[in-house]
Amino acid sequence: MNRIAIAGATGSIGKLIVEEAENKDLDVVALSRSTGADLLTGEGLREKLTDVDAVIDASQVGDPTADDPVSPILRGAQNLLDAAGSAKVGRLVMLSINGVQDAGLQNFPFYDARARQEKLVLDSGLTSTIVRSSQWFEFALNPAAVSVADHEVTSQDWYIQPAAAASVARYLVEAALGEHGDGVVTVCGPDAMRLPALTEAVLAHRDDARPVEIQEPPLAGLGDGTLLAPAGADLVGPTLDQWLDDLR
Repeated sequence: MNRIAIAGATGSIGKLIVEEAENKDLDVVALSRSTGADLLTGEGLREKLTDVDAVIDASQVGDPTADDPVSPILRGAQNLLDAAGSAKVGRLVMLSINGVQDAGLQNFPFYDARARQEKLVLDSGLTSTIVRSSQWFEFALNPAAVSVADHEVTSQDWYIQPAAAASVARYLVEAALGEHGDGVVTVCGPDAMRLPALTEAVLAHRDDARPVEIQEPPLAGLGDGTLLAPAGADLVGPTLDQWLDDLR
């Protein structure tokens, strides 16, 4: 294998995937509207996937906080699956989220969207690997769960096992190379922690003295351990302290 396509290549995780793939001397094909490939319309996808050995779908189609985040995600996913099948791509790797398999968390529309996308991938007939990732250390100040004001920061009390985004990107490229097999796999960080503690650690690293107020999450599964690594998950470093040290 030497040619890999990446949907969402210009996003925060996509850029890390591109970097990792290039470090492995892979020929990278970026799939984005700026490169002539539109997931929502399907335009340009088939042409971009010609002679591609594997495609990683790390796309973020639409707005996860919108009234309907589900339809754009599923439309983009189906267009990519159709184009990959037509181009006879050898493997499709989907970036998903650990926890989407939980019925309670599927009440969260973005998790529901990823759960439905997983089913599309599994039913597509393509050789595929679905990578359910934990939250990343970079989630520490994510507006989905953390609000920032002038004098304080409010963090929902999620219970998570975060990993470095760069480590997840590396895992996705390995999956595209067939190293993690077919079907569904899970990758998480080495240590469980509450999100407010992660937020506090990142603020302290920045010499930001704002206090962190704790808020109950909107769904029980976000805080009761559902998001921790399940049995058989692959745990990847670095630890939080090592990740913070690397930021210095």
